Amino acid sequence: MKLTDQAPLTKAEIEELDQFLLNAKGIEESMDISTLDGFLTAIVCGPKTIMPSEWMRWVWDMEKGEDAPEFENQAQAQRILGLLMRHMNDIARTLHTSPEQYEPLLMENPNDGDPIPILDEWCSGFMKGVQLDQDGWLPVIAGKPDWMSTILLYGTEEGWEMLKRKNLSLDEHKALVDGLPETVRRVHTLWLGQRHKQIEEGIMPEVARREPVRNPNKVGRNEPCPCGSGKKFKQCHGSADRLH
Repeated sequence: MKLTDQAPLTKAEIEELDQFLLNAKGIEESMDISTLDGFLTAIVCGPKTIMPSEWMRWVWDMEKGEDAPEFENQAQAQRILGLLMRHMNDIARTLHTSPEQYEPLLMENPNDGDPIPILDEWCSGFMKGVQLDQDGWLPVIAGKPDWMSTILLYGTEEGWEMLKRKNLSLDEHKALVDGLPETVRRVHTLWLGQRHKQIEEGIMPEVARREPVRNPNKVGRNEPCPCGSGKKFKQCHGSADRLH
């Protein structure tokens, strides 16, 4: 395999992958690129191995894991699948070899020149990854709630209700954004240590298999936006302005 096959995705390749996820035929509830980044990060960090044959279907159909894209040809299929795997491998490689350089792929609201990072999509994707192995994640979710507080706040329905009550200031929001990389590093280090211990004891790491819980109240990305604009949700309030 060529060295370029292992390189991080360029900005153009990230945009290419995002546009495919948004516009490909056959997938109505696919992840956007930031949701995908959070989802893959959870899979990389998690306590058990989750095979691509299991997690990839949720990339195409975040709600049911049933739909699949209609690729134009084999070359396009290879291209998109290659971009997916390269991005996942880059997350894993960064956390393994240069964890201090890890940064989540977030969207930003331009906010008249004072950009505001958007956490909802990334955190929702991370929690979707957690749902693939809820039992395995329980020691962190229940045992170390302070570690996951930001992800739970921005990535769950209960958290969104809490956010309404908290009414965070912009500075408070940005402080939570700044703490997200350290959260990921902590979780990754914890489970990596557990895997190494299992291997030393001659125990093969487990392979997780779990059906994520569907949120029946979530607005589908191809459904009309609740704001009444007449646009699809993913093209209106469900869209982010630019990558960060």
